[in-house]
Amino acid sequence: MFLTTKKDTFFKKSQAQASTLSDGDKVLVKAGQTLDIQYYIDLGDHWQVVLATPRLGDNQTLTWFVYEPDVELKSSVTLTVISDTLFKQEPKLSSQLTNAQKVFVKNGTQYELLGYLPATGNHLKITLAGANLGPEKRNTWYVYQPDVKVSGTRQELRVVSDTLFKAQPRLSSELGATDKIFIKKGSVFLITSHGDIDRNHIKVALEGTFLGSQNRNTWYTYVPDVEINGNAPDNNPKDKPPVKQPATPKDPGKALRFPGFSSLYYTNHPIIWKTPASGQGNFTWGEATHNGTRIPENQNIVYGMVRIAQALEEIRHLYGGRAITINSWYRPRAINAAVGGASMSRHLQGDAVDFNVTGIHPYDVYKRLDGWWGSRGGLASSSVFTHIDTRGYRARWSYGY
Repeated sequence: MFLTTKKDTFFKKSQAQASTLSDGDKVLVKAGQTLDIQYYIDLGDHWQVVLATPRLGDNQTLTWFVYEPDVELKSSVTLTVISDTLFKQEPKLSSQLTNAQKVFVKNGTQYELLGYLPATGNHLKITLAGANLGPEKRNTWYVYQPDVKVSGTRQELRVVSDTLFKAQPRLSSELGATDKIFIKKGSVFLITSHGDIDRNHIKVALEGTFLGSQNRNTWYTYVPDVEINGNAPDNNPKDKPPVKQPATPKDPGKALRFPGFSSLYYTNHPIIWKTPASGQGNFTWGEATHNGTRIPENQNIVYGMVRIAQALEEIRHLYGGRAITINSWYRPRAINAAVGGASMSRHLQGDAVDFNVTGIHPYDVYKRLDGWWGSRGGLASSSVFTHIDTRGYRARWSYGY
């Protein structure tokens, strides 16, 4: 992770104003200097940054405070404006905003992004990596999605509560001092991968960051204390939707056998036979298995299908019984690769689904479900579908198209 100074600025040993600090507690860094950092802690108008090597001051100190508008974080994600547009403080029609709440941005302008997520009204919520715009020098804005193009990928781990990174997924009291390290709320790390839950911990591989006395870059962290944002490098799915058949016991459809189960299942039968809200379930084994052409490889995938079917029934109830169509559900590994899914996609586990709520834009679906879904799993939207999964920890992203 690389930080570049946009103007002459002080790196400080505390968050105090530079004028109140002694010369030994601050270092003037000239504009245009680039520093390799392990991670940063977002403190609002300041960042607390941890250098990869001690290059400033006494050449011993790694941790410094810097005024955020004076620096930019280099990013692999680029936003290109493809039609004259407005960056807005709220995802509303520009006519509903004051002049101070919007900034004109010309066609062809490019910005690097720290992050971008779906927002209501076919907008993206963007965080600029190296620009602070408007009278209040903001780096977070909303922009109408058809007016921009986003390219590149970036995944970050954001710590939302003070926590410990651990060498093993165990209680901190069971670990020695060298197998755990305290991480402060607001810390942001780039990550290369993240795995399944083990005893309510998630395993993450940090990008370019080596912590603790043993310089580890792979750690476990307590699920409620973190969230993951950003899209995986290879995640650009374009699957062909299954043919929709009604969920009915009168015409069972194709018979299916699943590994580890003795019963027969049928493509036109609902996965959830009874729901508290509407009686018979609305989502079928045919939708989950792509009309019976994608048979689960093991029992766990079948259980994953059941979990996500229950989530779909809840979503349908939230929307008052409005029809939901399935874009993509279970994908075996070869099919997942062929349609452009991420190599670690939850669709491989059967507990992820891409879907549409009839008459509702996917970004608006994302906005409504975000708080409701919370840390139960992943949630994302492209402009043509919404994704949800039951991975068991909070993950959010936009597909960029």
